[in-house]
Amino acid sequence: MISALMLLIMVGTIGGCSLGVMAGKLLLGDPKKTAAFKQATGTDLTKGEHTLLIICTAPHGIQSEFPSVQIDIVDRMSRKLDTQGVKVVSSDDVATWYDDHGEWGDFNELAKAFDADFLMHVELTKFTCRVPDAENLLQGSTEGRIRIRRVAKAGPGQVSDVFDKGFQLEFPTTYPVPKENRSEEQFRQMFLDRLSLHLSQYLYDHRMSETVH
Repeated sequence: MISALMLLIMVGTIGGCSLGVMAGKLLLGDPKKTAAFKQATGTDLTKGEHTLLIICTAPHGIQSEFPSVQIDIVDRMSRKLDTQGVKVVSSDDVATWYDDHGEWGDFNELAKAFDADFLMHVELTKFTCRVPDAENLLQGSTEGRIRIRRVAKAGPGQVSDVFDKGFQLEFPTTYPVPKENRSEEQFRQMFLDRLSLHLSQYLYDHRMSETVH
């Protein structure tokens, strides 16, 4: 073990930081990153002891260009979190609620209707798949906030904020994709998958190498 640690120190000193990180993975493995929500609240949603309701909102400008973006994100997040053991209210039921009411309405009423313990509100403020002033290039860019509220089971079912985090994401991070390489619809689906994974990772522990930035 001492020899291994000495080797790690030597590689990090001689070969630079990136080589040191690679050597660390070889010797120590790929460490897990604790979910930001668990760090903030002490609650591990992957144990399946609490029910999570996810909603997504976006301003009119985003909705007019991407009419299904809110439900698309909720659906993708729900499926991903379900594989991690998180007890999530059915995205189909959430979509039906939205269709019936035309808006999310009061969060107290919404959470009570689904008997949820936590309500996760993904609030998009920016969502685009195009590069400004470059019609032939595609690059996803989004910004927004995640707000998670705990629902009190006693009394009138009041909600209280327990997690609040801003987010932003670009995809791909290196350079835009020419439209001749991929259709805009295909690209949009890939970007939604990437964004939904990024948002989901706030709620479950995952390998450092799997983190979506």
